[in-house]
Amino acid sequence: MRGAGQCLFLKPSPLEGEGWEGGRRRARKKKESSEEAPPPGTLRVPTSPSGGEVKVFACIALLCLLFLPSPAHADYKLCNATSYVLQGAVGLQGEAPATEWHSQGWTRVLPGSCASLLAGPVKTASYFVFARSMDVHQGPAKYFSGNERFCTIPKDFFITGRDNCALRGYESNEFIRVEARAGDDWTTTFGEPRNYSLDEARVAGVQRLLHDNGFRIAKIDGYAAKATLRSVMAFQRATGHEPTGEIDETLIGQLIAGAEEEQKRSGLNLCNKTNYLIWAAVGFRGPEDDMSSGWIRIEPSACVKAIKGKLTQPSYAIYAEAVDDKGQMARQDGRPLVWSGTESYCTKTTRFEIRGRDACVSRGYDEKRFMRVDTGGKPVFDVTLK
Repeated sequence: MRGAGQCLFLKPSPLEGEGWEGGRRRARKKKESSEEAPPPGTLRVPTSPSGGEVKVFACIALLCLLFLPSPAHADYKLCNATSYVLQGAVGLQGEAPATEWHSQGWTRVLPGSCASLLAGPVKTASYFVFARSMDVHQGPAKYFSGNERFCTIPKDFFITGRDNCALRGYESNEFIRVEARAGDDWTTTFGEPRNYSLDEARVAGVQRLLHDNGFRIAKIDGYAAKATLRSVMAFQRATGHEPTGEIDETLIGQLIAGAEEEQKRSGLNLCNKTNYLIWAAVGFRGPEDDMSSGWIRIEPSACVKAIKGKLTQPSYAIYAEAVDDKGQMARQDGRPLVWSGTESYCTKTTRFEIRGRDACVSRGYDEKRFMRVDTGGKPVFDVTLK
C-alpha cells in the first residue's frame, strides 16, 4: 500500500567544512553500479549547500518522494547515502493507556549502509527522526533536523518525556516528523547534494575517513579510482592490516578508530572539574564573520571537544555556566558559577550556530559575555572549568 507523499528540504549548518563549499554541485553522469535502489518506503532527506541554521521545511516545486512500506523484514530503518558516519535517533508517543512521549538513540549508520532504528512492524503513526554526523570527522557536525523538539544526550539513551530538556540535564534537538503508514517495513534515507547511490556513498565515506585520518585525498566523489585504492592500502599498511584495498565495513571500522585517535591530537577541549553539569558555548572567527556555537554538555570530570581539528586561531571565546540537579544555576560562595568575560556573542536556549555578534536581541537571540582564551599557538589546548 502506498504511503502519503511528503517532501522535506534540509539546510545544512552554516559552519560548513570541507566538501560543501561552492554552491550547488553540477549535475554529473551517474556511474554504472550494481547496487539496487534504496528500498521502497524510503524518504530521501537531501541537504542543501546554502547557509543558515539547520531547518527542515515542507517543499514546494521540489522533487517529492513517497513513504512506501517495503516487503523486507519488520523494522524501521535508516539508510545513509552520505559520505559521513551518522548517528540516528527516534522520538515517538506510546500507545494508550501509556501515552508518554519518549526518545531513544543512538543508531550508528555507516556510509552506504542501512541500520534498524526500531524493531517490529511499523504502525500508522507519526515518527520523529534525527541524525547527526559523528565527531570523528573534521569540521563542524552535519545535522538532519526538523522542528519537533525531543531530549537527547551524547551517549546512548532512552528518555521519557520531551519537555524541559535542559532543566532535566538533557540536550534538546529538533527532530523530523515522518508520517508512516502501517506495514512490515519503513525506511528513511539521508542524502547530501551529490546525490550518491548507496554504493557510491560507501566509497565517498571511505574517502572522507581517509581524509580524517590525515591522508591526502584530492576529492570526495564516490568513485573507487586507483588513487583512492592506493590510499586505502597505504592506510592498511600504516595500521598493520593486510593491504587488500577492499572497501567494506571492516575497513570503515578501522578508519573510524583511526580518526578517533587523530581527533585526540588536535582541537579545543573543555574540561569540567566541578561536581555540576556544565553547559558551554564557544565563539570564534568563521570564514566570513564571527561565529558562536553551543550548547556543549559537559558532565562532571569529563572533557568535551568544542573545536575539532588543528587550532588555526590564536584565541577563542568561551562562555559556560554550571547547573545543579534541579536545572537551576549552580552557586559557589553565594555567587552563580559562570565562566564569562567582556566579549559579546549571540546565543539561544537550544542548540545553535549563529553568524555575527551584533544586534543579538533585535535578531531574536540572547546575548552573553564570553571570555577570551589564548591557546598559545598549540594544535590542541585544554580549558579547565573549575
